Amino acid sequence: MGLTSINNAHMYQLPSVGQAQEVLESQLAERILIVGSGVLECMIAIELAEQGKEITLVEKTDELLLDCLDTPKRVELLKKIEYLVVTIFLETSVSKVLENQVCLCSQEGFETFLDIDNMIVPEKL
Repeated sequence: MGLTSINNAHMYQLPSVGQAQEVLESQLAERILIVGSGVLECMIAIELAEQGKEITLVEKTDELLLDCLDTPKRVELLKKIEYLVVTIFLETSVSKVLENQVCLCSQEGFETFLDIDNMIVPEKL
Protein backbone atom coordinates (compact mmCIF):
# COMPACT_ATOMS: atom_id res chain seq x y z
CA MET A 1 0.00 0.00 0.00
CA GLY A 2 1.42 3.39 -0.95
CA LEU A 3 0.99 6.82 0.49
CA THR A 4 -2.67 7.75 0.44
CA SER A 5 -3.64 11.24 -0.65
CA ILE A 6 -6.83 12.59 0.90
CA ASN A 7 -8.69 15.85 0.20
CA ASN A 8 -7.14 16.85 -3.11
CA ALA A 9 -3.57 15.92 -2.11
CA HIS A 10 -3.51 18.19 0.96
CA MET A 11 -3.53 15.31 3.46
CA TYR A 12 -1.33 12.24 3.32
CA GLN A 13 -1.79 9.08 5.34
CA LEU A 14 1.38 7.25 6.25
CA PRO A 15 0.67 3.55 6.67
CA SER A 16 4.17 2.34 7.55
CA VAL A 17 7.88 3.04 7.71
CA GLY A 18 8.26 1.88 4.11
CA GLN A 19 6.26 4.84 2.84
CA ALA A 20 8.44 7.48 4.53
CA GLN A 21 10.53 7.83 1.36
CA GLU A 22 7.35 8.48 -0.65
CA VAL A 23 6.54 11.40 1.65
CA LEU A 24 10.01 12.84 1.25
CA GLU A 25 9.90 12.51 -2.54
CA SER A 26 6.36 13.85 -3.00
CA GLN A 27 5.62 17.41 -4.06
CA LEU A 28 4.79 18.85 -0.66
CA ALA A 29 4.27 22.57 -0.24
CA GLU A 30 5.98 24.77 2.34
CA ARG A 31 3.77 24.58 5.47
CA ILE A 32 3.38 21.00 6.68
CA LEU A 33 1.58 19.68 9.74
CA ILE A 34 2.61 16.25 11.03
CA VAL A 35 0.27 14.49 13.45
CA GLY A 36 2.12 12.32 15.95
CA SER A 37 5.66 12.39 17.27
CA GLY A 38 7.03 8.87 17.08
CA VAL A 39 10.42 8.12 15.58
CA LEU A 40 9.01 7.93 12.04
CA GLU A 41 7.09 11.21 12.27
CA CYS A 42 10.07 13.02 13.82
CA MET A 43 12.48 11.69 11.20
CA ILE A 44 10.15 12.91 8.45
CA ALA A 45 9.83 16.28 10.20
CA ILE A 46 13.62 16.62 10.39
CA GLU A 47 14.16 15.68 6.75
CA LEU A 48 11.49 18.09 5.52
CA ALA A 49 12.76 20.90 7.78
CA GLU A 50 16.25 20.35 6.35
CA GLN A 51 14.68 20.90 2.91
CA GLY A 52 13.49 24.31 4.13
CA LYS A 53 9.88 23.37 4.84
CA GLU A 54 7.98 24.97 7.75
CA ILE A 55 7.11 22.00 9.96
CA THR A 56 4.65 21.73 12.84
CA LEU A 57 4.33 18.59 14.98
CA VAL A 58 1.12 17.93 16.92
CA GLU A 59 1.20 15.36 19.71
CA LYS A 60 -1.74 14.37 21.93
CA THR A 61 0.50 13.39 24.87
CA ASP A 62 2.90 15.54 26.86
CA GLU A 63 6.10 13.98 25.39
CA LEU A 64 7.74 13.59 22.01
CA LEU A 65 9.19 10.27 20.92
CA LEU A 66 7.44 8.04 23.44
CA ASP A 67 8.36 5.03 21.33
CA CYS A 68 12.06 5.42 22.16
CA LEU A 69 12.31 6.83 25.68
CA ASP A 70 15.70 6.61 27.39
CA THR A 71 17.63 5.92 24.19
CA PRO A 72 20.45 7.81 22.46
CA LYS A 73 18.26 7.98 19.33
CA ARG A 74 15.68 10.08 21.21
CA VAL A 75 18.32 12.56 22.37
CA GLU A 76 19.71 12.84 18.83
CA LEU A 77 16.27 13.44 17.27
CA LEU A 78 15.24 16.00 19.91
CA LYS A 79 18.45 17.98 19.33
CA LYS A 80 17.83 18.04 15.58
CA ILE A 81 14.20 19.10 16.03
CA GLU A 82 15.29 21.93 18.32
CA TYR A 83 18.10 23.02 15.99
CA LEU A 84 15.77 23.09 12.97
CA VAL A 85 13.13 25.10 14.87
CA VAL A 86 10.27 22.68 14.32
CA THR A 87 7.10 24.05 15.94
CA ILE A 88 5.62 21.64 18.49
CA PHE A 89 2.16 21.47 20.06
CA LEU A 90 1.96 18.98 22.96
CA GLU A 91 -1.24 17.74 24.62
CA THR A 92 -3.04 18.90 21.49
CA SER A 93 -5.15 17.27 18.81
CA VAL A 94 -6.56 18.26 15.44
CA SER A 95 -10.25 19.05 15.83
CA LYS A 96 -11.10 20.38 12.35
CA VAL A 97 -9.50 20.17 8.93
CA LEU A 98 -10.41 22.91 6.48
CA GLU A 99 -9.13 23.69 2.97
CA ASN A 100 -5.75 25.20 3.95
CA GLN A 101 -6.18 25.41 7.67
CA VAL A 102 -6.57 23.19 10.71
CA CYS A 103 -8.03 23.85 14.12
CA LEU A 104 -5.89 22.51 16.94
CA CYS A 105 -7.44 21.97 20.36
CA SER A 106 -5.40 21.69 23.55
CA GLN A 107 -6.42 19.45 26.44
CA GLU A 108 -7.56 22.61 28.23
CA GLY A 109 -9.95 23.36 25.36
CA PHE A 110 -8.04 26.27 23.80
CA GLU A 111 -8.30 26.39 20.01
CA THR A 112 -5.58 27.52 17.63
CA PHE A 113 -6.06 27.89 13.88
CA LEU A 114 -3.01 27.07 11.82
CA ASP A 115 -2.51 27.75 8.11
CA ILE A 116 -1.08 24.68 6.38
CA ASP A 117 -0.50 23.43 2.86
CA ASN A 118 -0.13 19.70 3.61
CA MET A 119 -0.88 17.37 6.49
CA ILE A 120 0.75 14.01 7.23
CA VAL A 121 -1.16 11.67 9.51
CA PRO A 122 -0.45 8.17 10.81
CA GLU A 123 -2.55 5.27 9.56
CA LYS A 124 -4.30 5.04 12.91
CA LEU A 125 -5.51 8.26 14.47
